[in-house]
Amino acid sequence: MNPSQSIEVFDRLHELLHRFRACMRKAMETVHPDLTLNEMRILMHAGRQPGLTQRDLVEHSHADKAQMARLLAHLEAHGWLTRSASESDKRVRCLRLSAQGEALFAQLRRRQESVAADLLRDCPPSAQTQLLTLLRQACDSAENQT
Repeated sequence: MNPSQSIEVFDRLHELLHRFRACMRKAMETVHPDLTLNEMRILMHAGRQPGLTQRDLVEHSHADKAQMARLLAHLEAHGWLTRSASESDKRVRCLRLSAQGEALFAQLRRRQESVAADLLRDCPPSAQTQLLTLLRQACDSAENQT
């Protein structure tokens, strides 16, 4: 692969992700108009990985600790997220979606699936599988370089 092609791969990934985020912002307005993209990301991650910690979220998102603390407090105040002491270390707080958060997660997940399917409608499932395999390989390769 020539260098220009390598750069174009990332340009296309960026463009596709930008379109996905723009579509998700519109879709989120119909689910909950005050929900931000960052809040949605936290809810989605907590919904997929119940029991994760604030530290896990900071590492995953590369967000500032203070900003993450504010976002989590906001989500907890809305009743979407709960924090409880870890069974293995009482100093660590584990995050879980509340019943209200689970309902919001389900709505957002359906919207994500719909937006993703729409954006990839002209890409056959076999090509999507191949693309996913290649992206996982690229992520593994990048992880090994850091």
